[in-house]
Amino acid sequence: MKRRPPDADVLIVGAGVIGCALARELAGRGRRVLVLERSEPGAEASSAAAGILSPQSDCRSSGPFFDLALESRTAYADWVSRLERDTGLSVGFRRTGLLRCARGEAESADLDAFLWQRDRGLPLEVWDSRMLARRFGNRISPGVERALYFPDEAVVDSRRLVEALATSARSRDVEIRPRTPVTGFLVEEGVCRGVSTASGPIEAENVVDAAGAWAAFDGALPLPVPVEPVRGQMVELEMGEAAPDTVLLTDAVYLVPRGGGRVLVGATLEHAGFRKEVTAGAVERLLADAADLFPPVRNATFVRAWAGLRPGTPDALPLLGGCGIAGLFFATGHFRSGILLAPVTALRIADVLTGRAPTDLGAFSVERFSGAAGDRPGSAFSAGVFS
Repeated sequence: MKRRPPDADVLIVGAGVIGCALARELAGRGRRVLVLERSEPGAEASSAAAGILSPQSDCRSSGPFFDLALESRTAYADWVSRLERDTGLSVGFRRTGLLRCARGEAESADLDAFLWQRDRGLPLEVWDSRMLARRFGNRISPGVERALYFPDEAVVDSRRLVEALATSARSRDVEIRPRTPVTGFLVEEGVCRGVSTASGPIEAENVVDAAGAWAAFDGALPLPVPVEPVRGQMVELEMGEAAPDTVLLTDAVYLVPRGGGRVLVGATLEHAGFRKEVTAGAVERLLADAADLFPPVRNATFVRAWAGLRPGTPDALPLLGGCGIAGLFFATGHFRSGILLAPVTALRIADVLTGRAPTDLGAFSVERFSGAAGDRPGSAFSAGVFS
């Protein structure tokens, strides 16, 4: 029997920052793109994130993840500029710099793990207590005696970013269907032909799983997709002129200036399944750690708190590229780095799908989890707090 024409060239499962960025890129290359979203575009981890763009302060060693993250941060300014021109929407991109602070000998010694970056010619400054006092006066804890300053690290308003990406994608004739959960992949003789939904099958030449924390929705696949939700809770404060003008970070907490005196404090790292509750204990700990780092937090006004579910993998690295099933691709498992990696993920996966220059994504292949545990790569980036 002759098959009917597919509903799309590329079907993307998930309309978070990754799914919308990829859809926009593919549509710009002339592909017919359909995006299916279980809730609303950007309603999950993408809009919950603090929007820190911090490859340097996240990576204690070099490797494929660092190279990918640095490439993405380098591309960000131009990518955002074109996005804002497309939509007329500001996404709050700013190079604020980031200060990774150390309290005590153990934390101070840990900072040395980042100094390899100077050999790569990357900007990084070592600050002592006198430099910290000159910059912050008595606003920073006297217990912080040493810090690393990364001047090129930046921030973006994640909620506004995903709104702009969805708007731009739609302007390029991408169809985004909200409230359309996907129940499985349609795999026939080793080829993915589309997906199944409650309202029936939808066929496509290629399918991309960009479903974030929900990426493992099809338990019938003949390969593991080890993505699980990792809850992160966040607090927003009003600090007025006392707000820091750079991101402040320790392994326990971060403070992110949002402009206008607003500051984000985050974030927890909790394996709580798909529960997005905000808990009193977590908020208490976040505020205590924030005040311990930056005492003016004690006089801040509480604005709101929320939780999001980041898509975690066993090695904290994303799942990118194809697999043993023809026509099925992955762009998920970004954990804390979905906002940072959105530009480079969109470009690299679009290159794969459109047959452009060869793209080496082997370090991030989902098939790395099909072998023995000893063969799986480790992660070189810090997993203490969300970004």
